[in-house]
Amino acid sequence: MTNEQNSGISRRAFLGLGATAAAVAGLAGCAPQTPAEAPAAGETLSQTGGMPMADNGASAGPDTQGLHSWEIAPEPIPADEITATEDTDVLVIGAGLGGCCATLAALEEGAKVITIDKNSEQAIARGVHIAGFHTKVQADLVKQGLLEEPDYVHVVRRWINWAQGRVKEPLLWEYARKSGACFDWLYDIAKAQGLEALLWDGYYKGPDYTEYPVTHIFYKEGMLEETVNFTFYQGSGVGDVYGNAVLVPALYDAIAANGGEIRWETKSERLVRDGEGPVTGAIVSTPEGMVQINAKSVVIASGDYAADDEMFQYYAPMTAYAMDARYYNPPDCDTGDMHKQAIWIGGAMQRSEPHAAVMHLDFGAASYGFLHVNWEGKRFKNEDVNTQSKSVTKALQTQKEAWTIYDANGLKAVKQQMDAGLGGGLQWGQLTQPVGGEYNLEAQEIVLQGEIESGLTQTADTLEELAGLMGVPAENFVATVERYNELCDLGKDLDFGKRPEVMAKVVEPPFYAGKLEADLLTMCGGLRTDLETHVLDANDQPIEGLYVCGSAAGDFFGAGDYPTYVPGIGHGRCVTFGRMAGINAAGGNADEKIPDLDLFA
Repeated sequence: MTNEQNSGISRRAFLGLGATAAAVAGLAGCAPQTPAEAPAAGETLSQTGGMPMADNGASAGPDTQGLHSWEIAPEPIPADEITATEDTDVLVIGAGLGGCCATLAALEEGAKVITIDKNSEQAIARGVHIAGFHTKVQADLVKQGLLEEPDYVHVVRRWINWAQGRVKEPLLWEYARKSGACFDWLYDIAKAQGLEALLWDGYYKGPDYTEYPVTHIFYKEGMLEETVNFTFYQGSGVGDVYGNAVLVPALYDAIAANGGEIRWETKSERLVRDGEGPVTGAIVSTPEGMVQINAKSVVIASGDYAADDEMFQYYAPMTAYAMDARYYNPPDCDTGDMHKQAIWIGGAMQRSEPHAAVMHLDFGAASYGFLHVNWEGKRFKNEDVNTQSKSVTKALQTQKEAWTIYDANGLKAVKQQMDAGLGGGLQWGQLTQPVGGEYNLEAQEIVLQGEIESGLTQTADTLEELAGLMGVPAENFVATVERYNELCDLGKDLDFGKRPEVMAKVVEPPFYAGKLEADLLTMCGGLRTDLETHVLDANDQPIEGLYVCGSAAGDFFGAGDYPTYVPGIGHGRCVTFGRMAGINAAGGNADEKIPDLDLFA
């Protein structure tokens, strides 16, 4: 039996953290929980980039005292604990969107594929939006005169700008070239399973934070009206109508129809690698015991690590503070298992830190573009931005509480803004508004009533009473509203530079205050990877037989924040790089098989 891991020091490879980031990590309370260990045989510690480094490239942790617990490989699993072995061509670890795409792509290459997931089959996939460039859905809307496609070169350039260059740029260009063809491939599979797709029109259309019409939503064929009218407070549930909750089960059916197998409640415990050789499988735990699955290739599609508090606090200390809640489905399953197991056998995490977070105002009150006030009842920002920016900015206040303020005419003003193409984005535009449709005021009024009943939104007939319900100083709050109304009348926001066309006065009761909640959905940092979707080691060399896709993959997003310029890009990369990983893992050539979009035509 091959060795699973040289025990002792891991191969973590972050060569440029330095003293400043180390100090930040220490202040965040995320110093290593494991004392320093002696170098493994044949290794010495040397000083590189301001931190002790093992010869194999592993750092000694942010406080220079030792490795993080997740970096230290546990003892190998004894051979006598392994009750069975079996062989396959490709082992896919994770049965979410990325894992399903990898599985289907490998099956199409003629490979024998086993897909495992540690969760139960009853797990419901979360998420709605999937980005793709120049898809057949977009092309059809162009033919109808309902859509003008963006300049995708410009989109990528803005994406790089958002990331401040802290991305592996070839990955972004590869996505731009391949995502349309990969979405169309997924669309054909989904359509055969009784699904259809629309293009989202609720994206942000402001001049400075412009988003792009690249975001798709799958829904059950014949249920477009239910999808467009959906709210979380009335009507059909997401699982009945649209989003990944209907897409992923359809992919499960497609996998079964193509001869694939998904094994639930089956968790990878160790990747199998002999020294510097290829990865040759994994040892997995099942309800019946430990099994070694020997595979020619392994695809990691296991999601993020936000439920591992030590990793989360280290890689994203500001996000850990800024978020008010964390939503993942199934809850707390995103423990970074495969990040760790890849590190134990020589894989390296991306260099850029802190890692990007998908943090939106999804589960508080809808924010819209209205006046926002902080815990003191004072305005603190230009509200004419995307949901990601609002989630972070409110956390820079002395206290994180913040509210969106509007009056009896507020929702009508939102409809006017959206129908005129002035604003939008999550929690301003509507989640399922299609290109060619219009803002659904009736549905949004249902949302408002649901928010009031759930306590997310307070309402009162006077500003003073509303301030009391919010728990903010009434004098400050009234003065803030009066000042904002003055700026609305002036037609110029002298305080924060907000566009006058999206400013709405607060004058007619009843008045509303919606509580803003920053919700972490996904952490986007992960394992180093290349254009073939290999996992890379500390020297940026591919580890033979080991591939990665989805949220477990790194190098795709910049430091700090998810780029809402391209809504749905997280799921989009699951589809694109999931398909590529499956093809390559099965011995095919994804670059040759998947046609390129000519970005410069």
